[in-house]
Amino acid sequence: MRFKFLLFLVFLNSCNNAPSNYKPRSSGNINTVTVIINNDLWSSSVGSAIRNAFASEFIGLPQIEPIFNLKQMPFEAFSGFSRESRNIILIQKANKDNVIFENDKYAQPQFLVAITGKNQTDIIQSIETNKKRIITLIKKNEIREKQRRIKISKLEKNELKEFLSLDLIMPSAYKVFKKGVENIIWFQRETNKGTVNVLAYALDEKNFSKGNSLSELIKLRDSVGKSFVPGRNKNSYMITEEAYEPYIKKTRVGGFNAFETRGTWELKNDFMAGPFINYLIKDTINKRTISLEGFVFSPSSRKRELIFELESIFKSLRIYKKQEGN
Repeated sequence: MRFKFLLFLVFLNSCNNAPSNYKPRSSGNINTVTVIINNDLWSSSVGSAIRNAFASEFIGLPQIEPIFNLKQMPFEAFSGFSRESRNIILIQKANKDNVIFENDKYAQPQFLVAITGKNQTDIIQSIETNKKRIITLIKKNEIREKQRRIKISKLEKNELKEFLSLDLIMPSAYKVFKKGVENIIWFQRETNKGTVNVLAYALDEKNFSKGNSLSELIKLRDSVGKSFVPGRNKNSYMITEEAYEPYIKKTRVGGFNAFETRGTWELKNDFMAGPFINYLIKDTINKRTISLEGFVFSPSSRKRELIFELESIFKSLRIYKKQEGN
């Protein structure tokens, strides 16, 4: 099969240039996917299906941004550094419909999926059938890469363990901005155009069930905003933006059951707003509920990578048994 022959040639070239057990570190910007597909297919309905699947809207942002940036190149250009891309989708016509998933084929870490089909309709069907799995695997790969980059310069003196008996891997640029009397702490880092913020707080165990009701979850979130996140004006504080309903789903964070909520926040009686991501987590170790909240204020700029940074931080969660007296 021509497709497999092409893959074999690429692999053979990589082996000729380095020891057989050596694979370079993968490269590329976070949330970027290299799509290897010939130009005629890219310009056809197949290309549209690829863009609809993997450059669809990132949920919970005030402006439209794609979940991934796509970088297309034809097969003849797939050599050298391009093989070291961290996420690769190869698509080509062949005499057999097939979908192959591989890890670390040309570099480490690397996710690669190869999709072949006898015609455009078959290829599009394979994309539709497998897109959720592909997105999930790419996103996991990118979370791990983002966490690796954060660890290079992470916040060493992290007060979360002493304060809340939990830990998060955060960039060193985050500083404690505000502490509550107990059970709540606010970290913040400044950007060129605003701030990125992390709130962590503990709640009674029964509050976890509020994740089953969006209205109850919003009430819980807004009560914390009113008491702990004031605005610039008198009687101004953070609330969930009323014009847009947040997106909520069940998930797991750090091995614990959780509810993930994405949406936009605003300041009541003021004119500031931005996206947020929240995890309500059932801490079975300490029989309590943990809320991890991230929100961004960055007007007139793209915010996908800032929210993704917060998601990567929260998914590094570790919870410890509370010591007596804490």
